[in-house]
Amino acid sequence: MNIEQLLYIVEVAKYSSLSIAAQNLHVTQSTISQSITNFEKELGIKVLKRSRGHGAVPTDEGRIILKLAYEVQKKLEEIKEAANLLNSTEVGELKISSLPGLMTFLVKAIAGFRQDHPHVNLEIADKSGSAVIEDVRQHNTDFGLITYSSDLNINMEGIAYEALIEGKQKVYVSKHSPLAFLGTVSPNDILDQTLVTYKGELMQYFVQDFFNKYKPMKILFTSNNMDGVLQAISENLAITFAPDFVMKNYPPVINGDIIPIDLVNHPTVNISLGLVRSVNKHLSTFSHKYIHYLKSEILNS
Repeated sequence: MNIEQLLYIVEVAKYSSLSIAAQNLHVTQSTISQSITNFEKELGIKVLKRSRGHGAVPTDEGRIILKLAYEVQKKLEEIKEAANLLNSTEVGELKISSLPGLMTFLVKAIAGFRQDHPHVNLEIADKSGSAVIEDVRQHNTDFGLITYSSDLNINMEGIAYEALIEGKQKVYVSKHSPLAFLGTVSPNDILDQTLVTYKGELMQYFVQDFFNKYKPMKILFTSNNMDGVLQAISENLAITFAPDFVMKNYPPVINGDIIPIDLVNHPTVNISLGLVRSVNKHLSTFSHKYIHYLKSEILNS
């Protein structure tokens, strides 16, 4: 048994494919196949069941071996990281995936982190919530930042979620809207309004559920460009629904051009902002340090 064999079976299991694993690891498919065969012979059990229709999937015994192999891989990453830190250069990289609407939190945290770790390269990708989770699951990113609700049916297998702040959906209107003078609104107060919506899975779920409970509203447009959404609200062209912890950091809300209003007489939607990471991937020291800055920014915002 050797380390390469463990890395091979982990990569194959991750994609259920020998060919993809071979491509990612820059070796031939036959090399991986023979290595796994030798590994299985040495253990005396079948770790992966290979078939044309389903690729390579773990057997029941294989899942136990893979869990241990993941732990070995995490330890190897820790060893490499420790060696890098001992070199005292602190050169490294940090990859983060996030919903576009949460970029404000990430940028604020970068300032403090960059001052302490100027040689760490940061890469931030804007993606949908499910794409962020998949990036984390496939180890394409170190961790992700999403909004989450247990009401939304999302596959969280292999994912650890840490809520950083709890919030609630509010209605956001222009300061020129007659609704701006109301302390609260009920669904019946806004059904004749025009809606602009952010193109995110949680928001789309909330809007569709709202329409199903009451009636469809007129939609001005749907976009993942938050600046456009904010402009439409500021100019009193439409209203929107949004989590309070996301909206409160945008300038039009801070300066009073957009007014938040509590939505009442509607079932409460539990919603939070939090971190997602893979349960099978070691979080680097850089990740932990950046997350420390991120939590401080979120808690103090």
